[in-house]
Amino acid sequence: MVYRLLALDIDGTLLNNSNRLDRRTKDAVQYARKKGVVVTLVSERHFHSAAKVARLLRLTHPIITHNGAFVSSSMDNPVYTSKIEHSVLLQLVEFLETYPCQIQVSHERLSISNRPRQKNLIAKMTIGMNEPLFYPVTYVDTLSQYLLENYESATDVKVKLKDEKVMNDIEQAIDDYFPSLAVSRPSIHDITLVRQGTSKFNGLLFFAGQLGIPLHEIVAVGDGPEDAEMIEKAGLGVAMRNASPDVKAKADWVTRTNEMDGVAYVVREVFRKQLRVH
Repeated sequence: MVYRLLALDIDGTLLNNSNRLDRRTKDAVQYARKKGVVVTLVSERHFHSAAKVARLLRLTHPIITHNGAFVSSSMDNPVYTSKIEHSVLLQLVEFLETYPCQIQVSHERLSISNRPRQKNLIAKMTIGMNEPLFYPVTYVDTLSQYLLENYESATDVKVKLKDEKVMNDIEQAIDDYFPSLAVSRPSIHDITLVRQGTSKFNGLLFFAGQLGIPLHEIVAVGDGPEDAEMIEKAGLGVAMRNASPDVKAKADWVTRTNEMDGVAYVVREVFRKQLRVH
């Protein structure tokens, strides 16, 4: 089998637990590129953050960011977006503002949040897992008023509240009244909302289709639950050994951990016998 596209998750996959990119991993990615393989990133990170990793790897193709909601090589000219429309976003925020929750609306340029009512919540909302400090967050008194004055869509909306029962009620109400949105619960105190159909896999599918590359010619590597679909459906799905058992069960191959150069190992093993792709 000739593989023409290599799709790599960032956190827990490309980067080690110190959020560093090892030399062996960099060299392996360049090795794949010299073989004529298209390499892209498929990440939950926002575009600005993921693009920094892409530059370190000298990647030239569009990258898939915001969990598949924004596919682009640059901030201004995306090749694919899957965003919550402004009208739906405004209705959603007006509904959420009836609860004492923290709301953060994000897109590729920045995040807008209502002012936190809980001590130390700014840091928790601003610095998501493995996200850099420079991701800009604008705090406003009334988020719905901001959206009335600024016609913006969103790649995702995050909701935070310590009351688990109320969060369950919010989740149920969103399921009932906002059918165009998909709901996930990263924790009992957090809800993440995206447009229905938004996923890493669908972003990757669109990108591969633009290049005329079928699924069976894709190698997808990841570690998180949001990677499971692309791992399961790619021609060769690879899970990191540090992935959860559910993710590893979807994979064709389990490589080493991100602390043991798992990406470098799988790239060398998969592509060393493959002739250069033309």
